[in-house]
Amino acid sequence: MSSTRQILPGQEGHIKIKFNTAGYGGRKIRESVRVQTNDPNRQWLGVAITGMVEKFVEIRPERIILSGPAGQPLFAEVEIIPRKEYPFTIREVEVASGQFIKYEMNKIYAEEQNRYMIRVENTRIEKGRYVDSLNVRTDSDIRPKIHIHIIGIIR
Repeated sequence: MSSTRQILPGQEGHIKIKFNTAGYGGRKIRESVRVQTNDPNRQWLGVAITGMVEKFVEIRPERIILSGPAGQPLFAEVEIIPRKEYPFTIREVEVASGQFIKYEMNKIYAEEQNRYMIRVENTRIEKGRYVDSLNVRTDSDIRPKIHIHIIGIIR
């Protein structure tokens, strides 16, 4: 559906508004847009969108921070729990850069709900900082890719 470019007096039309809800799962949102009119008494109209963004998946923690002294083993585990309303299977996990991390994924079968654990380990030896991300590919049409940010702080 596309927006109606011009709506004549007494006529109807539609305005298409897109909002990227990534990162807003489980939160209430309110966004507004301004629409220009040719009405001299009301040249702008405000349109507000409000609603609750459903959470597709539980990710704990939401970002991985690998922080510690150089030369010491640094690792973290991230748990990915599909919500019952949106079941999915992880097809593969990739690292965006992969320069300073390695990972291992395990699926944990549970009676109440299956989940995934990904262990992420720092491979950087020298001091410094880096950013990377895990790209988790799912079989879901709703969210085929999940990004998990990784921050490395090697002191």
